[in-house]
Amino acid sequence: MSLDQSFDSTESNKDLPQKAEPYIPHSGLMCVVDHLIEVGEKSAATMAVVVQDSPFAGQDGTVDETIFIEMVGQTIAAGNGFKMSEEERRNQQGFLIGIKNLRIQRPPLVGENLLIKASKSAEFAGFIIIEGSVKCGSEVLANGEIKVFQKIVEES
Repeated sequence: MSLDQSFDSTESNKDLPQKAEPYIPHSGLMCVVDHLIEVGEKSAATMAVVVQDSPFAGQDGTVDETIFIEMVGQTIAAGNGFKMSEEERRNQQGFLIGIKNLRIQRPPLVGENLLIKASKSAEFAGFIIIEGSVKCGSEVLANGEIKVFQKIVEES
């Protein structure tokens, strides 16, 4: 099943698009997705434009390919955060634990409009496998899987 086929939008999409930053644990230049545009039960989609002063951007306008991993992780985090209260979002922590079958066709360039889709393909005891893709127009720049561990941290 392709990522597009597994995308499961919900009624909450009537409140979208929205800025992604309030829904993820990253801020400022470390927030690499701009707008949350779709949320499903196990999926999300965001839009992004890499800016020149991003820590992932080179002086020549090229962008480090590691941004793909961060974009997919932040996309699923934004979708999860959108469905949580602010307090629940504060208590969430996620850790990248693996990358599998990452296929990169080319790195993005500063200023390109990117569409990022992410979908949970498996989830057990805090471990989550996420399939993701990054497109520029109809061109797939990268796709693959990331594995994360998510836990709730109790405030003290």
